[in-house]
Amino acid sequence: MPGRDADASQRNERFIVAQVYKGFPPVRGGIEGHIGLLAQLLAERQIRTEVFCAAVAGTPRHEVHGRIEVRRCASPLTVASTPLPPTLPLALRHSRAALVHLHYPWPPGEVAWLLGGRRRPLIVTLHCEVVRRPRLARFLSPLTQRVLADAAQILVTGDFMRTRPLLALHGDRVRVVPPGVDLEHFRPTSDAIDPLPSVPRPRILFVGRLRHYKGLPILAAALARLPEMHLVVAGDGPERSTLLATLAARGCHQRAHLLGEVDDELLLKLLQTADVLALPSTSRAEAFGLAVAEAQACGLPAVTTDVGTGTAYTVDDGVSGRVVSPNDAVGLATALAWCVDPTRAMALRLAARTHAETKLCARRMASAIETVYLDALAAQSQHPRPL
Repeated sequence: MPGRDADASQRNERFIVAQVYKGFPPVRGGIEGHIGLLAQLLAERQIRTEVFCAAVAGTPRHEVHGRIEVRRCASPLTVASTPLPPTLPLALRHSRAALVHLHYPWPPGEVAWLLGGRRRPLIVTLHCEVVRRPRLARFLSPLTQRVLADAAQILVTGDFMRTRPLLALHGDRVRVVPPGVDLEHFRPTSDAIDPLPSVPRPRILFVGRLRHYKGLPILAAALARLPEMHLVVAGDGPERSTLLATLAARGCHQRAHLLGEVDDELLLKLLQTADVLALPSTSRAEAFGLAVAEAQACGLPAVTTDVGTGTAYTVDDGVSGRVVSPNDAVGLATALAWCVDPTRAMALRLAARTHAETKLCARRMASAIETVYLDALAAQSQHPRPL
C-alpha cells in the first residue's frame, strides 16, 4: 500500500535538512539547479530535503517528490529583484529539519534563519558576492556577519573566495566544495538527433539567463568577427533586447538564433550537438558557470572568462577549452575559433569529458556536503543549541 511504503521510507531516512534559497526548479538558474541536484543526490543517501523558497507563478505552494519536499512562500513584495516572503521565518521554525543549509546571497533567508532556524546547526554556502549593489551589500553586512558567525561550516565554490573581506572573520570554518554536474545525465553521445538541422555549422552555444553580467554585447561583437559561425542562445531574461540591438548593430543578427527558455531534453541535445559553448561573463556576479560544467560533461569544448570566481575552474585551459579575459571581444573570438578548429576537435571533446569526470562530479560534491552535515550534527549533539 502507498501509505505503508511512505511510512517505511520515512523510517529509513537518516535525517532532514532544510535548504533555503529564493528559487528552486523549475525556476532556472545556476544556484537553483545546484540545489535541485543536491537534493536528488541526498535523497539517494536517505537524507530528506525540505526546500524553503519564494513562490513564483505557475508553481504549487507545496509539493512532495519522494524525499524532496518543497514549500514556496508567497512574496507580495519584491525589492531590488529580491522576493521578500514574510512567512518564511515561521515556515522554517515549523520545519522538522535537523539542520539548515542557507544559500547566499538571499537576505530573506538570513532573516529567516535568525528568526526561525537558530535551534539547529547552520551550514552556509556562499555562491557569490553582491557586486551590482555595493551600497545595499554594506547596509546588509551586519546581518550577514551575524549569520556567518553562527554557521558551523561555510562552504565556498573555490579557493578564490577564501580571501574575500566577507569571510575575513570566519576563515577557520571555510571549506571549498566546488559544484558538480550529473555525469550520468550530461554525457556525450554519437547518435544525438540534431535539434536544429537548419542552423549551419560551426555553432556557438550560449546557455543561461540573459542578465547584465553575462557579457552578451561582447559575445555579439565576437560573433561579428567570426563570419562562418552561428550563435544559438538558450535562455531568456531582461537583457534580451540589448542582445538583439547589439547583434543588429554588429550586422550579425541573421546568424543568431534566440530560442528562449528550453526544456531539459532540448538543452541536453543542444549541448551534445553544438561545436563550442561560450560564457563571456564580465563580473563576479557569475559565481561558477554551471552551464560550462554541463557542456564539458557532454564533451563540448567551452570558452569562459576569468572574472575572479570559479569560472576558470570549469575548463582545463588549452586542453578542454579556453579561459580568456572578460570584456575582450577579440580574445573571445580567437578562443572560439581555436575550439572549432577541426584538427583539434576530437581531442578537445575527449578532454572536456575527462575534465568533468575529474573535477566536476556531482556525486563527489554530495559526498563532501554530507560529511559537512554529519560533522555539524555530531557537534550539535555534544553542544546543543539553546531553544
